[in-house]
Amino acid sequence: MLKNIKSETDRPEVRELLGYADVAGRVDEDELINRYKTDDRLYLYGYEDDGLIVGLLGFERKEERIIHLHHIAVLPENRLKGYGRGMLLQVIKDLDPQQIIADTDEEGAQFFRNLSFTVYGSADPLTGLESFHCVYNMVDEE
Repeated sequence: MLKNIKSETDRPEVRELLGYADVAGRVDEDELINRYKTDDRLYLYGYEDDGLIVGLLGFERKEERIIHLHHIAVLPENRLKGYGRGMLLQVIKDLDPQQIIADTDEEGAQFFRNLSFTVYGSADPLTGLESFHCVYNMVDEE
C-alpha cells in the first residue's frame, strides 16, 4: 500500500531508502529528512508491505501538473518486483500530472527508459561524470 510517510521519516528503512536514492551522497541525511518533514512543496510516499516500507518516492510539485521526482528507491531484497513502477503509476493515477521530470545516474536512467521516459544524457565537463535528465509527458485524452 502506497502511503504518505512524511511523519514516519524516523523509521530505519526510510533512512536506508533515502541513502540508496542519494547515490552521489550529496545531501546530509538529517538535512534531507528535515526538508521532507517541513517543506510543504515536498511529498514523501512509501510502499508498505507486511509492515515494512520497501520503497519510497520523494517529489515536488513544481506547478499544478508537473512533478519533479527527487528520490525513488526500493530495498535491494525487494528490487525487480515492480515496486518502483507501481509507486510511480499510483502517483500518476492519484495526481494526474501532465509531466514528470527526474534527474538521475545511469542505473536510474535505465529504469526511466523502461517506463518510456525520454532520457537526455550529459557529462560534467570538469569531472566527466554523466547525468541524465528524464522526462515523461502525459497524453491528455479528450
